[in-house]
Amino acid sequence: MRKYNGSGLTPLFHSEISSSYMLYDIFKNQEQITLQLIKEKFNIMPDKTIVDRERVYPKKGSIDIFIEFLNSGKKYALLIEIKVHDYLSATDDQIITYYNVAIEDGTYDEVYFIYLTQFTGKNDFQGIATPKTIDEAKKGKELIKERFKHMSWEQMHNFLANYYEKLTEEQQLIVSLNKQWILQKCRADLEINKIDVGERGLEDYFFDQKIDLRKGLPFGNEIYENKRQIWRINASTLEEEQLDAVLDVIGTYTESNTVNKIKQYKTEELTLQGAKDFLMQLAQSAEEWKLLSFYSKLFRLAEKASYLKFHGTGTRGFSIKLEIQGKGEISLCTGLGTMI
Repeated sequence: MRKYNGSGLTPLFHSEISSSYMLYDIFKNQEQITLQLIKEKFNIMPDKTIVDRERVYPKKGSIDIFIEFLNSGKKYALLIEIKVHDYLSATDDQIITYYNVAIEDGTYDEVYFIYLTQFTGKNDFQGIATPKTIDEAKKGKELIKERFKHMSWEQMHNFLANYYEKLTEEQQLIVSLNKQWILQKCRADLEINKIDVGERGLEDYFFDQKIDLRKGLPFGNEIYENKRQIWRINASTLEEEQLDAVLDVIGTYTESNTVNKIKQYKTEELTLQGAKDFLMQLAQSAEEWKLLSFYSKLFRLAEKASYLKFHGTGTRGFSIKLEIQGKGEISLCTGLGTMI
């Protein structure tokens, strides 16, 4: 098959619909390939499959590829969600939402899930921003367990290569072009999302505090935005001891010798009232009390240290800023899903 510059094929495959339809066409018209995928991933050999695309669940979304199959008199569903832009198109809790709605349908004895993305947790992201799809896959695995598989496009193309001769000429052409495009895009995206920690990382601002966030806060997700290294943490998913670890790290950074402690800030009344309203909201539910403890300590830290700028835009957004000597003001943590 003729070789092309992968980036030059972007007009064909930039839309995720193009890649998902390619697989839909294969799985719908080449049943033996579909059977082998299910057998390889879940150790089940279906008797028959029915393949659908863009299965719509009102107010929930549409599942890229939906496969119904029978085995030993039981009815199963396999959901395949497809991403070709891991750094841009991941949707919060999409896997959980789709899985739950399929379960709640009540039609299937068991529901299986394949999350097909550019990268998986097996990729080495050392010095590279981690795409949000990795976190979404972890949540999917935690919920669905052995009935969940996270596949990369490279793995999918390796699988399809075993059945290349069974494809029609048109399918062979499209698969070949897609492989060249997506593998080149994966290499390019990793290069683009490299983090120059020495210039942009937290170590550059707090060089006297030797904190390894990957070890200290392993439940965080390293991302890269606006020339800054960000450690994103969803506080609502953490246990109490993990929340305490986050507070310890934030407190340690505020004590750094690089912080301008002469700088004085005064918290606005609107911010204080917003913080009070937010804490009162958390107090209403016992399930939120661990977050109540976390945020009350965090807000107290920001309020008692006059060199920390505690700012709020309302009950759904707060930030803590400080000034680094010789570098200017930075946000230490923002939002209600703490980012360090």
